[in-house]
Amino acid sequence: MGKRLKQAKEEAIAEIDHYRLQREKEFRNKQTNVMGSQGNLSAQIEEQTTETIRNLTSSYQKNKESMMKKLLNITYDVKPEVH
Repeated sequence: MGKRLKQAKEEAIAEIDHYRLQREKEFRNKQTNVMGSQGNLSAQIEEQTTETIRNLTSSYQKNKESMMKKLLNITYDVKPEVH
């Protein structure tokens, strides 16, 4: 009877170890998928941010001169009025 109990215990431990290894493998796979996705997402966000900054800088450079002229024209166009 003791021998059978010992054998059952060993089988149970082997089953538990096998299950644990299987679950750890699944966890590592999921973790790799999630972390890989986050890394990829981070790269995409970085790329979008860089593109947005590039577009804003370009727009600023393109419109800077005309806006300065408009502002100066408004400033220089003084119309004296009686209040």
